[in-house]
Amino acid sequence: MARYVEHARAWEFDEDRSRWEQILEVLLSRIESGEWGPKFKISEVKLMEEFGVSRPTIRKAMERLREANKIYTVPNLGSFVSVPEGEATSTGNTLEK
Repeated sequence: MARYVEHARAWEFDEDRSRWEQILEVLLSRIESGEWGPKFKISEVKLMEEFGVSRPTIRKAMERLREANKIYTVPNLGSFVSVPEGEATSTGNTLEK
């Protein structure tokens, strides 16, 4: 399973746009590029540290990813990258949400 890669970039946000929107673009890029593969666990704490923002800002970006079916959340376990529709699981069945 993929590991969380530390991104040592000092973020400079565009002050004309919401920070959560800019973070959303970065997270979506990581998912679509395959850097974060299916079932990758996303750490809110690590994202807060990386981007230097509060938890509500991270959660707003995560909420948008959930609405777009890019991630799913399991209560008491965390948020994970969704398995693309039609992709088989190890048992040969498609993942049901």
